[in-house]
Amino acid sequence: MSLVGRAVPDEEDNDLERDRPFNAYRYASSSEAKAIVSEAISLILTYEAHFALKKNKRRATDQAVFDKTVEAVLSDLMHHKALEYPCGIYISRSNRVLGSKSRYRPPVYSKQFRHVLDLLARPEMDYVRQDIAPADEGHRRSTVIIPGGRLIDRMDEHVIQACDLDEHPHSETIVLKRTKDEDNYWDEGGLEEYDDDEVTQRYRSEMEGINQWLATADLQVDRASMMMRPTPFDIRARRLRRFFTRGSFQSGGRLFGGFWQELRKTERRRVLRINGEKAVELDYGQAGVRILYGMAGQTPPEGDLYAFPGYYQQRAGIKRVMSSMSFATGRLDRFPKHTRVLFRKSDKIDEVVAEIERWHPLVRNQFYKGLGHEVQFVESQIMIEVLRTLKGEQVVALPIHDATMVPASAVHPSKEIMLEVFHRLSGVKGIVTEEKE
Repeated sequence: MSLVGRAVPDEEDNDLERDRPFNAYRYASSSEAKAIVSEAISLILTYEAHFALKKNKRRATDQAVFDKTVEAVLSDLMHHKALEYPCGIYISRSNRVLGSKSRYRPPVYSKQFRHVLDLLARPEMDYVRQDIAPADEGHRRSTVIIPGGRLIDRMDEHVIQACDLDEHPHSETIVLKRTKDEDNYWDEGGLEEYDDDEVTQRYRSEMEGINQWLATADLQVDRASMMMRPTPFDIRARRLRRFFTRGSFQSGGRLFGGFWQELRKTERRRVLRINGEKAVELDYGQAGVRILYGMAGQTPPEGDLYAFPGYYQQRAGIKRVMSSMSFATGRLDRFPKHTRVLFRKSDKIDEVVAEIERWHPLVRNQFYKGLGHEVQFVESQIMIEVLRTLKGEQVVALPIHDATMVPASAVHPSKEIMLEVFHRLSGVKGIVTEEKE
């Protein structure tokens, strides 16, 4: 994550320079966007015929998949360009990803996918420019694509905007990620297959109810109040997916996919409107450590659990070190990534850890057991219950991990619901704070 322009990175801030994953569900929804896709398909077929790249004509079913693949690639690139993302889109060319049978596999992933990419990237076509990832160990595993010159020219001619592209509903909202290979820096965990049971079906039903509610919500963005370099977003991106980790449905479970999650903290607090009202962010204070106390069957002490003598000004750093201690499976021997800057030069990690253990003796045995993933699961269960309860009260709430955005008029009842749900599901009392701009 880039540190340019800020002394301390904010975990919830969006990193604009990061490549985005390919959205295989994008499609052309306007006549102008469809015209660009149709022209591209026609040119590709002519190119294949001229250079005799195919011996036989495709069957109708294969041609339909081919056309949809071209549309998905070009549509996502056009959407990306229309929102002015200053980065690329990462995409897989792996046979294992493209050819496997999977609940996560988009319809356009097939044996034709790489062929389509390569055709669109031919210099004569110039719809796509791709930086193909090397196959060797020790390198990134994804190819990065950006719009080619011809596609950019066609977008300019047809005045393509984000509203000219749309997205098919994702087929799977309950996503299970496997455990990462700690010895492989590039391993991002990958997706794991699973058989549906009563639990996964219940999770999916809960997500469907939440997503239907958000799809019809009256959400607006005050673009006039955006920053000089606003975060790109599409206000139609509201379909949430729940991601579980370490191959377990009792690990992780956080929600991703909402456009509001892409905005910087300061942006969403300033520009979001729900039902025409200013959106207010309600944040669970000290949620992780309080849940850890609940898991240990202990009552948290009064006051700020991240502040204690000698480290008052290092509170943000203490919070991150404590979080790392809950996720770690062994005692920390160095400051976690991006955390050293939050401490004084004289501070040493072993002294910081010892001080945390001294001030939290009741949960000392909860550290270094990898329980952070289970803490996140409890947090995610709390958030699901909060969203479902607020929905029942006709209150639109937008989740951001352990916080929600609600309309200003619903702040008081929303706080009460959040406190009640936290206490009921964690076993300890929670704290809800109203975040200011």
